[in-house]
Amino acid sequence: MLKSSWVDKEGRKASLRSDGLAVYDNEGGADASSEKRPGRPTVNRDIRNQIIDIAEMYFAERGYALTSTREIAAQAGVRQSMISYYFKSKRSLFEAVIKNRGQAISVQRMRNLETLLKKYDGQPPVANVIRAYLLPLFSLLHSGPRGIAFVRLLARLHNEPEELSFRLRREVYDDSVKHYLDVLEILLPNVSPADIHWRMMFLIGICLYALSGLGRLEDLSDGRYTDDNIDEMVARLSTFLVHGMQAPSTPGW
Repeated sequence: MLKSSWVDKEGRKASLRSDGLAVYDNEGGADASSEKRPGRPTVNRDIRNQIIDIAEMYFAERGYALTSTREIAAQAGVRQSMISYYFKSKRSLFEAVIKNRGQAISVQRMRNLETLLKKYDGQPPVANVIRAYLLPLFSLLHSGPRGIAFVRLLARLHNEPEELSFRLRREVYDDSVKHYLDVLEILLPNVSPADIHWRMMFLIGICLYALSGLGRLEDLSDGRYTDDNIDEMVARLSTFLVHGMQAPSTPGW
């Protein structure tokens, strides 16, 4: 199980934000407000958020296909019909779970990028840009069982039905990723745009693998090294990704 070398929650956040970048912070849950639908009872956001929280844990543990709304309802302490009322279907509930944290991650990535562009007059170091992209996602590993559950869910999203997983990735993450690509093209004028796009795809894939918690490092090193320290993982991953992104263009392409 991944763990952090930091102990105090506020200390962790202060450390992560030392360069002005934002980490994931959605402690209020999916939505803390109330909503009134025309001609319908007031939506109870506490119940809705409770369903999302429980569903997040089940989808992360079992995947979409093996998770039942009956079990989610029982664990949430509500009737199964309440899930239909708030989300219409299991697929809509799954989408709500992904969008709940995924959209917050994308928003914070964009804020991080804006912070860097302002701080460095449009020319931030590539290392800072890569870190700005990584922090909102990897900081979830410091946020308790629910954050870790979402990371696991995200890492296994590619195993879910294609028409669902691909559409969710596009809707939730593509806008922020494209902004990072635009900035990287400006910062790396001597690297071909094609290479920058390929490398961003590799970056995303490496992050998902690193977050999957497979423990391959310990196997491959015969126990000499482990990947159970998040801070070390982010530091080593950032070094690797920054050098890869700045490498010369691929010859012949």
